[in-house]
Amino acid sequence: MKVRLLLTLAAISCAVPALMAQDTMKAVRADEIVWQDDTTSKGVQFANLLGDPSKAELVVTRVKLPPNFKIPLHTHPWAEVMTVLSGA
Repeated sequence: MKVRLLLTLAAISCAVPALMAQDTMKAVRADEIVWQDDTTSKGVQFANLLGDPSKAELVVTRVKLPPNFKIPLHTHPWAEVMTVLSGA
C-alpha cells in the first residue's frame, strides 16, 4: 500500500508540469511501466513515461538505482525534476 501511495504521489507531482506543457494527460499504471537496463551504468534501470529524451522537451522518466549508487555530474537538454521514492 505504501509503494502504491508513493507512486501515485510521484505521478501527480510529475503530471502537473506535463499538463501545463500540453493539453492532454497520460495516465500510466505501475504494472504498465516498461523498464529498460541502462547501457552505461550497471544495475540502473529506467522507464520513459512522457516525452522524448533525445529532444529538448519535457521528459518524465522513472529511474531505479542500485544501493549506494552515486549519480555522476552530468547535464541534459531537457528539464528534469527528481523525486526520491525511497532511500536517500
